[in-house]
Amino acid sequence: METHVTSPNATDFPVLHGRVTRLDRGWSTVLLDNSQVARVRNIGVEIAVGDMVTISADGERIDYVDERRSALTRRQSFEGARGTRQIVASNIDIVFLVHAVNAPVNQRRLERELVLAFDSGAQPVVVLTKCDTVTAEEAQRVMQSLKEVALDVEIVLLSSRTGVGVERVRELAVEGITVAFIGASGVGKSTLVNALVGHEVQRTGEVREDDQRGRHTTVAAELIALPGGAWLLDTPGLRAVTLWTSGIGIERAFRDVFEVADKCRFRDCKHLDEPDCAVTAAIASGELSEVRLESMRRLVAEEQSVEEEQVERERAQDRRGFRRPRPPKQ
Repeated sequence: METHVTSPNATDFPVLHGRVTRLDRGWSTVLLDNSQVARVRNIGVEIAVGDMVTISADGERIDYVDERRSALTRRQSFEGARGTRQIVASNIDIVFLVHAVNAPVNQRRLERELVLAFDSGAQPVVVLTKCDTVTAEEAQRVMQSLKEVALDVEIVLLSSRTGVGVERVRELAVEGITVAFIGASGVGKSTLVNALVGHEVQRTGEVREDDQRGRHTTVAAELIALPGGAWLLDTPGLRAVTLWTSGIGIERAFRDVFEVADKCRFRDCKHLDEPDCAVTAAIASGELSEVRLESMRRLVAEEQSVEEEQVERERAQDRRGFRRPRPPKQ
């Protein structure tokens, strides 16, 4: 999807190439192609866990990042980072969107996660954890609620403690592919990771009874080898699912809205009070939810705001006398 402008050093030294398996405060752990492990600095290049990289000839830093075939990207959420992005995971094949069945259903968060997943270029799969903590009827009710926004995306009902559904995740995580897990803190990601690996590799934490929120037990994104030859990329819990500039993510996540909109009389229909608007007619008949339409509008507006932030950031850099290349859309 992109290549950094820094090119590999043309020297007589052997080329050290491998994959980033962990990031820690400016340092990258790299599993080299020769199966050795290197720990090098991140200087002057944007690095994500999962990247394929070339290490500088002196062995001190990452010199070059291979073109990414997929990238799970969001807008940086901390203060002072307007118009900048964070690549959560790189070169992934499947994104598991993890929700807990015993927590309040959050369709709006799932919509955001689906937009991120579709834009990444990976396949989204919803995982509904902790099914052993509720009745079968309650689990089906929650699953049906999520299906209303997940549309054709597979939903796996799972309990890491009893093993229900874990085998299906193993079936999807076949040899040679990389899967990523994203979700809020306390949804059971670390417990699921331990179940898949077969022993404890991630510390698990308790969830507060009053709001079902948990502590961040995964403190850094990390690639973990799974039995069978797949790689699992576990990420810290994402409190804020912020969007980056979208490619096809919104269109795919809101396929039902777009399919109805194609029937509108005017191609530039705003779906408000225009004549022969198929969307307003579908809402009136109950075919389409007005809440879902409004959710899509908010996400479109958020992405437009991100684009404006990028433009303003470039202008500010120009005023300071330098300009960096604008990151391409993912």
